[in-house]
Amino acid sequence: MWHKPWGMKEGFVIGGGLILAGLALELGVGPVKWAAFVWPVNGIVLIGFLLMILGLFLWRKRFYACQFIGTYKAAIPALLYAVGLTLVMGLTRQVSLTPDPSPKGEGSLWINHMLNFWPFVLTYVYIAVILGLIILRRITHICNWRRDVPFLLNHLGLFLAMTTATLGNADMEQLKMVTSIGNPEWRALEESGAIKEMPFTIELKRFIMETYDNGSPKRFASEIKILTKSGKRIETTIDVNKPYEVDGWKIYQYSYDTQMGAQSQISILELVSDPWLPLVYIGFYMMLAGAVCLLVFSLPFAGSGGEGHWHYKWAFSFSTLVALVIIGVFLFRSGLHSKTLMPALQSPWFAPHVIVYMFAYALLGAATVMAFYLLFFKKTTVSDHAYGIIDRLVYIGLGFMTFGMLFGAFWAKEAWGHYWAWDPKETWAAITWLSYLVYIHYRLLPKHRPRLALGLLLICFILLQMCWWGINYLPSAQGASVHTY
Repeated sequence: MWHKPWGMKEGFVIGGGLILAGLALELGVGPVKWAAFVWPVNGIVLIGFLLMILGLFLWRKRFYACQFIGTYKAAIPALLYAVGLTLVMGLTRQVSLTPDPSPKGEGSLWINHMLNFWPFVLTYVYIAVILGLIILRRITHICNWRRDVPFLLNHLGLFLAMTTATLGNADMEQLKMVTSIGNPEWRALEESGAIKEMPFTIELKRFIMETYDNGSPKRFASEIKILTKSGKRIETTIDVNKPYEVDGWKIYQYSYDTQMGAQSQISILELVSDPWLPLVYIGFYMMLAGAVCLLVFSLPFAGSGGEGHWHYKWAFSFSTLVALVIIGVFLFRSGLHSKTLMPALQSPWFAPHVIVYMFAYALLGAATVMAFYLLFFKKTTVSDHAYGIIDRLVYIGLGFMTFGMLFGAFWAKEAWGHYWAWDPKETWAAITWLSYLVYIHYRLLPKHRPRLALGLLLICFILLQMCWWGINYLPSAQGASVHTY
């Protein structure tokens, strides 16, 4: 016989307990050492993690806690804890633990290395467990493909990307190689300063640099010759945003002798090996497909007619117009944006990344305006139609935001070698994305407070403003973000 059903209070207790357990681990064993999860340890951990989720799912009828963890009432507090901890990360300068930071200097506090902070890690692991249980429950109760297919694509894609990216990070290698003209090089440097011998040699044939009229770099690239152990001889040009792959390694144009400029006789290349990347990308593609379904099934024509439906089409049309105006101003008013784009910004991903984000901001802005009006100026009872309009705007806006984040991840992989490096801008993008998930999941609760949901939406939009332009003024991002120009 079941006890009284648990609510969000119990969800907050579980999440808070995990944070306390994380603090105890931080005090007892120190920060998380991700380097210990190299293959085959990470593969064993992944199998054990999946079996644990399956066990929790099978025990859900025997133990109420196992059933509760796979509910929205558990997910919402977990997401709120994740937003709070990620906010701490976004407001503080992050320092890598490889090599170890000074015990007394900058980066000595727990909050300066959140990726190794046990409460942060355990909270995201808990979210992955909740994701896994919700996915299994939905798979066993598929009844409406218009609702279930986008749900499974989004949730399963996120689960796959989160788990494989986290566990596969220990196997990812990012090395720097300094090449000079006429001198074959086979040694590269790890972040710790250790030397690693590569399975090929690279010889710089010519360094290429083009500049704008003001002297800033327009393009820099390296003509190189690669000789592999198998005897392959390859001559190619490495440009920013155009890496070359050989024997499981991607070679990126990283830097050069900035003192010499166009006369540089050396080129610094970045060498990246990421064996878990295919699994992560499968997760990304599933999320993209889920976002497409979310947009298609939430568009104005995907519903019944009526007055509420007409108002929704009006709100959607207004948001689209605002987005197009913003995009037009951005693209055609040369005085408002720089024509001298740095090489990393000269990417085919630049326009789609910006455009889908503009649509997301316009749609979420329209939802916020409606929420503000209903919260502070609407005196009569708010109809379900009005909330339905706001919800659909948020769904479509979040779909576009997901496109923007994933396009940015693909771009970052081609430009810098990593799809997600928790750059301050990326951190605030995660905060914003998670906060809108809190709103969506809260609205799905059978018993929720509508005015609290409207208040959550206003907070989400404030966080979005921090992600959009406020990040440029945060001390934690100065000199630490590739997104501050």
